[in-house]
Amino acid sequence: MKRRLPVIIILLSALTLTTCLSSPNTDNVVRSLKPLNSHNPIMTHTFGADPTVLVYKDRVYIYMTGDTLEYDHYLEVKNNSYSAIKTLRVISSADLVNWVYHEPIIAAGEDGIAKWAGRSWAPAIICKEMNGKDKFFLYFSNNANGIGVLTADSPLGPWIDPIGKALISRQTPNCSDIPWVFDPAVFVNDDGKAYIYFGGGVPDGKAADPGSCRVAALGSDMVSLAGDPVKLAIPFFFEAALMNKINGKYVFSYCTNWSVTSEAKNSLKIDNAVIAIMTGNNPMGPFTFERTLFRNPGSFFGIWGNNHHHIFEFKEQWYLAYHSQLIEQALDIDGKGYRAPHLDIIKMNNGMYESVTGTGKGVDQVGKLNPFLWHQGATNANSADVTFASLILPNSSKPVEYASALKTGSWIGIFGADFTEQGAKSITINARAEQRGKCNMEIRLGSPTSGEVIGVLKKNSAEFNNYTVSLNKTITGVQDIFFILDSGFSLGGWQFNE
Repeated sequence: MKRRLPVIIILLSALTLTTCLSSPNTDNVVRSLKPLNSHNPIMTHTFGADPTVLVYKDRVYIYMTGDTLEYDHYLEVKNNSYSAIKTLRVISSADLVNWVYHEPIIAAGEDGIAKWAGRSWAPAIICKEMNGKDKFFLYFSNNANGIGVLTADSPLGPWIDPIGKALISRQTPNCSDIPWVFDPAVFVNDDGKAYIYFGGGVPDGKAADPGSCRVAALGSDMVSLAGDPVKLAIPFFFEAALMNKINGKYVFSYCTNWSVTSEAKNSLKIDNAVIAIMTGNNPMGPFTFERTLFRNPGSFFGIWGNNHHHIFEFKEQWYLAYHSQLIEQALDIDGKGYRAPHLDIIKMNNGMYESVTGTGKGVDQVGKLNPFLWHQGATNANSADVTFASLILPNSSKPVEYASALKTGSWIGIFGADFTEQGAKSITINARAEQRGKCNMEIRLGSPTSGEVIGVLKKNSAEFNNYTVSLNKTITGVQDIFFILDSGFSLGGWQFNE
């Protein structure tokens, strides 16, 4: 069997796969790391920070820094040093609630795509038509010492390193004095011209005017600069520059630093490590300060840390993607610096963004999920004690994005599946198991613990195969579906049948 390695996402559990036990029941169903109907954080099985968003063909893709748990000699979780991060994580959704966890992008390191890079942090993604075809450009931070770019013909790759070196480094003109050469953000204007924003950090004694933010015009190939970077005057700038355009105005947003003065707090209405916005008439500035858009996640969730964001529009609604450390609370490792992604809506007022409140509830589902289509096993709105991975099966070019149970009672939840009035009478399941014939899967409605069991898969093998299970009754209307798994059971995909 042909496999892509390494592909397994780092787990938020110390448990490992064990021998298959008896069929799942309500006594041993595992508890999720977030409330059942909470949509934030978006994912709980692993971490992902510094979200950047691509909306492409009615689907939302989020690319993230692949925060990875670090341990000391006593196997205690250490503070996140970010030094082990060479992977970017990717998820996607058509409804902002049910997300597919895709094969991670190993961007940096000896085994990575950009072998010259030592780290991969804080990505930025953009799609641009090139020679009549859509081309995807994924920019990333090499630690805080430069910015690289990968390209692909699909939002999921395969990715290549088109220039074999950093696009921006400390040797780039006007960049040698930037404390942190990182956090790229790319904006394509209405005229097709593209710009890259980057930089961060605070030189000694310059908190009010750090001078560490830059903007440069990108070449038409999107992998070169069309001019030297220009310094932007951004008050109390720290990191996470971003550009959007709304109603003809260029909206520059960023994270403030941790040394905002009392005077600035009163006059500019900002605070430490908040997302602030400025507006201008040119993508290269100058910009006029407006106000705070989003307070530090610590003010909403009680754990303070860095603040990184992305503003995007999807189906005529604006959203804010950001990260928090809520999962740390659930794991009892508060304040270690491991982050997970969130989404909340942005309301509009007179053509401009209102301030955003961070929530655990998250956003409402956009539309309904069609259960009569094929869905990858790594699709879920909530889950407990599962891991996600990818592999290429023989005679196939597309990876199977699958879920595996860490223990009996692990589960996957699918929200808002519309079975219509006609309904479903059976389900086709792609699955495999560690021990043939001893790993089962239950299908429940409404709840992983108290939901009605509508079907059980008892047949399986050590390789992925398709099985059809007749349901106990015809399932109609809009339902939340839960797959309850035995330890060692892997779910490759599923589709309900009329």
